[in-house]
Amino acid sequence: MRIGGNNTGGSARKVRRRVLFQALLGLTASGALFGLDLSAWRAYEAVEESWIRDRHELLVQEAPGAPGAAALDLEVRLADLRRRAIEFRVLSTKDQSMLQGGIWQMTSLPLTPSVQRELVANGEYRKVQDAVKRLTETLRRHPQFSVLQRAQMRLWKTPQYREIHRRYTGKMQDLQRIYGGAPAPSLSLADDQ
Repeated sequence: MRIGGNNTGGSARKVRRRVLFQALLGLTASGALFGLDLSAWRAYEAVEESWIRDRHELLVQEAPGAPGAAALDLEVRLADLRRRAIEFRVLSTKDQSMLQGGIWQMTSLPLTPSVQRELVANGEYRKVQDAVKRLTETLRRHPQFSVLQRAQMRLWKTPQYREIHRRYTGKMQDLQRIYGGAPAPSLSLADDQ
């Protein structure tokens, strides 16, 4: 089959191959064939970690009297991200069909009972889960915790927070376009926990 008037057979094949390759990439990147994969998780994880660290920097500025509590808050959030990484890894090997919801699904993964049982049996997961619980309790008992909480409430109202939140949601929407799935949920600035 020739494409165009004087196009040679070799370049027509290259064009067809490129079109087919782009179509295949489009299908896999959108999740239509395989759902979310490790590359989607890594992209999400990079955006999420950047968001956590950007938010932490602003929180430290907003609560200069609570550096210890802010550091613990950062540890809790990073440990939770590590926990979700393990959940994603197990879910992607155990029940890939559960990963069809798009990039926003990674903020809270759907864990089936069988995946939960596998996670409970996973020593690495138990260790990270225990760390999240321990760090959370330590943060709640920290003498600067109430100062940190008040600073978080003020932080949501600052233009700097709105800017980093806008960048974060923009990056997440970019990933959603790349990896497809369900449309992005409506997020308010108060959704930050």
